[in-house]
Amino acid sequence: MKKKGFVRYVPNSLSTGRIFLACLFPFSPEQWWIWLILGSGLSDILDGWVARHWQVQSWQGGLLDAIADKLFVLCVLSSFVAAGKFSSWWLLVLLARDMLVVCTAVYALTIQSWESFKKMDARLSGKAATFGQFFFFIAVLLFPGGIYPALVFAALLSSIAACDYGWLFLKEFRSRAEKRRSDR
Repeated sequence: MKKKGFVRYVPNSLSTGRIFLACLFPFSPEQWWIWLILGSGLSDILDGWVARHWQVQSWQGGLLDAIADKLFVLCVLSSFVAAGKFSSWWLLVLLARDMLVVCTAVYALTIQSWESFKKMDARLSGKAATFGQFFFFIAVLLFPGGIYPALVFAALLSSIAACDYGWLFLKEFRSRAEKRRSDR
């Protein structure tokens, strides 16, 4: 089946646009930050919806989406720390899932088990963690008095996603190891 013309380029274009917003964020005036965050959040929602709705999803597109998400989150959090919005130690709890995914990818490459990593599709817990991060961003900018509850909420969702993705990778890795043993 032929892909749906120009629509097949829309999800990756939206993800690429989010990478552009991530690179722009640290150099933008603070009054623009909320609009860049909302624009990035909207592009994140739309790229997945378009890909699924028009059946133009691909593993490469999913990877580009994940890279765009992680780069945007990292740029926003770094900018917030640089602007004195909160302490840098908060990054550890806010990025738990992202750090686990990056470590898992490096480990999978190191042991030549990239296929196990590729099977880690988007999960509800990961989407919830991304929502939590964007919720936190908005709280930092619009509701500074509510920053601690937003931090706890985002950190909890990030931790749950880290456990979920870690379990998924372990399950897939064990399955592949058992298959290799049975093939001998």
